Amino acid sequence: MSADEKNAAAAKAPRRKRGVLEQLLTIVHWLEVLALVFAAMAMWGVSRDWPQPLTVFGVMMVLVVVTRLLRFSWGWAASLVSQALVLSLGFMDFMLIVVGLIFFAMWVFCFIKGRQIERQQRAG
Repeated sequence: MSADEKNAAAAKAPRRKRGVLEQLLTIVHWLEVLALVFAAMAMWGVSRDWPQPLTVFGVMMVLVVVTRLLRFSWGWAASLVSQALVLSLGFMDFMLIVVGLIFFAMWVFCFIKGRQIERQQRAG
């Protein structure tokens, strides 16, 4: 490793510290993306109808984008809208209502606990 490479590595900015709420909601989003991948494969295997898997893929992309928006103070609202999108997938397949409700319950739990932990950290 040359001196220039060492200097470049040392000059890198430190990673931004993520809040507990951001971390928890990010975990929920990525688990949802994984579950929707399997749902899209199952829908394709059963119906061979393109709009269903493409719609699920579109919702997965929204979840990925919203995961990046969680760093902002309003990111949780965008995350809540994405949860509504996941629940709306239930119009295509009944089991997606069940999946959406399970992930919505996880989202609510992580939102409440994340806020609680961050409040405790600020208090001291």
